[in-house]
Amino acid sequence: MTDKRQNFQPGIVGKLRAEVNPDFILDGDLDQGYHCYWLRVQYEDTDAGAIVYHAQYLAFAERARSAWLRCLGIDQVTMLATDEMGFVVRRIEIDFQLPARLGDVLEVESSLSRLGGASLKLHQKIINRENRHILARLVVDIVLVTFSRGAGLHPAKSKICRLPAAVKAKFSGLAKPG
Repeated sequence: MTDKRQNFQPGIVGKLRAEVNPDFILDGDLDQGYHCYWLRVQYEDTDAGAIVYHAQYLAFAERARSAWLRCLGIDQVTMLATDEMGFVVRRIEIDFQLPARLGDVLEVESSLSRLGGASLKLHQKIINRENRHILARLVVDIVLVTFSRGAGLHPAKSKICRLPAAVKAKFSGLAKPG
């Protein structure tokens, strides 16, 4: 199975961001509502047969989601430190289709399919950059939680909260049908 978006090229937003600060290129590119994040499969990601461990696909997708939020101007570090709020995965589905191997260059494509009052639903694809084969598809439900003041970032002391208007505005117009 191959991806329809052949030979993705960085969008104008990504090019401008890279010109202003080259570190931005580490977070991938956001173009027309799609975020693309690239990585190379390292030795630590694989088993003795040089095949990527199944759990690493989740790690790759998590890195891409964090980079996507940075591209949107959402600073998770500040949200945690100042507002004691953070995004957490509530539910995730993953459909493994083909294996990735040591040295492969992968592209994680993320898009928002639904924006709720306190939640997001994302669709992610992990694609082999060379042959454009889709290796895994993920559907991820994310919620925003607030942590009790003074209790630290203890998961048992957290509760779901609505997205602040400024954060929700950054997602506006990005939702793509699943």
